[in-house]
Amino acid sequence: MSKILEIFIDGACQPNPGKGGIGIFIKSSDFQEKYSFTLKDEVTNNIAEYEALIKCLNFIKNKFMKFDEIVIYTDSKLVCMQFNKFWKCKDLKLQQLLNNAHLIYSEINVNIKLKHIPRELNTEADALAKSAINN
Repeated sequence: MSKILEIFIDGACQPNPGKGGIGIFIKSSDFQEKYSFTLKDEVTNNIAEYEALIKCLNFIKNKFMKFDEIVIYTDSKLVCMQFNKFWKCKDLKLQQLLNNAHLIYSEINVNIKLKHIPRELNTEADALAKSAINN
C-alpha cells in the first residue's frame, strides 16, 4: 500500500504589500500537523504564496521523504501554473523564488504533484497564514 501525504499551503499579507504569513497543513492517514510562520519582510501576496511553497518543499526534503507520493495543494493559480511550467514568470522577485523552489524540488526523490484548488477547499492553511500575520 502506498503512503500518500497531502499538504495544503497558503500565503497571505495585510495589506498587499504588507506584513506576511504562511500556513501549512499536512495530513496523512496516520497524522496531521499544522504550521504558521510570520514572514519578516514586507511582502506581496504572491511572494507569500511562493514562500509557503518553498517552506513546504523544505519540509518534504528534511522530514517527509519516506512517502511514496506527496500532493501539495495551493489556492494560488499563479504559483501552481508557474511552478508546473505552464506559465512564464516575468517578475524578477518571483523568478528568484520560483528558481529556489525548483532547486529544492530537484533535491527530492519523491513523486510530488502541485495542484491548484479553490480557496474554499484551502481554509485550514488560509487560517494558519492569517494567524501568522496577526501574531
